[in-house]
Amino acid sequence: MDKRERLVTQANQLIEGAYEVNLTEIRLLYLALTKIDPRREQPESEYIIYPSEFNDMYSLGRIGYTQLKQAVSGLARKPIITYESDNTTVERFWFSSIKYTTTGEGFIVVKFSDSVREALYELRQEFTQMNLNELVKLDTQFAFRLYSWLYRYRRLDKYTNSQRVITTEPFGIEWMKERVGLTGKYPKLTDFRNRVLDPAIDMINAHTNLSVSYEMEKKGKQVRSFVFSYIDEKEHNVKALAPVKPLRPRLPNRPRVTSGSAAEGEWARQCITVMKNFQTALKAYDPKLRINTADRKKVEAWYSIIGLQMDGIFNRE
Repeated sequence: MDKRERLVTQANQLIEGAYEVNLTEIRLLYLALTKIDPRREQPESEYIIYPSEFNDMYSLGRIGYTQLKQAVSGLARKPIITYESDNTTVERFWFSSIKYTTTGEGFIVVKFSDSVREALYELRQEFTQMNLNELVKLDTQFAFRLYSWLYRYRRLDKYTNSQRVITTEPFGIEWMKERVGLTGKYPKLTDFRNRVLDPAIDMINAHTNLSVSYEMEKKGKQVRSFVFSYIDEKEHNVKALAPVKPLRPRLPNRPRVTSGSAAEGEWARQCITVMKNFQTALKAYDPKLRINTADRKKVEAWYSIIGLQMDGIFNRE
């Protein structure tokens, strides 16, 4: 399959809509969206999705016709809630029809509903276009959604500084939870960060074109929202720019090796080096800055693997 042009284009009302899906369902949805030409008038088109196409796109090799059928059926039953400018909400459904065919490997034919098509075709403004190839290694539906919310700011000049660092408006914690079906879950901030937000950030930093960091905003004594900053590494020449606040780097992927092996120790040393350079860069920018708590715990674990004391550069002063 030619993966060079796999563009996902949606009106921003869909990008910011509320819907709860699992990982396979959002992968299927984004693959289906790549088949749409947003410049066209709304056609009465149907789109074919093969299991082999899905597996090839996401480098899986394990999703069969039955699993794909379950995913598209589940996605079809789940509404997307969009928020309109006149303070109303609209409940939409992704598909108006689905055909299941068992010929050969089996395939599925979907047709987007009328209420969704208006946010997919003839788009002239207030839309976001992403390359699906940048998202294929994301492993949670929250990571997919967060990447989409961040990417919406990419071409908005007022959010981009002279060093091409893009900073978003505050994303409320409850705003994010509502849009991914997590309302009422992870009431403790630490749980939300450790189990939802930070893993998504780590995955985006490791496997996409974006390098992302965030700061927490408080209302009173409680953290209510996050402000994200990122650069698009494919367009960002760091050496040519004036000093800016360093963004968290990507970490080496953990190899599939035995715990306690020399290979694991080498990986831990590589991670320590990356994070030590990041801490040095943070202090050079602002002597008060330190890596966050989650990263500090990772550093402690890496030092434990190699049996050494943690370097003093990571001390809290």
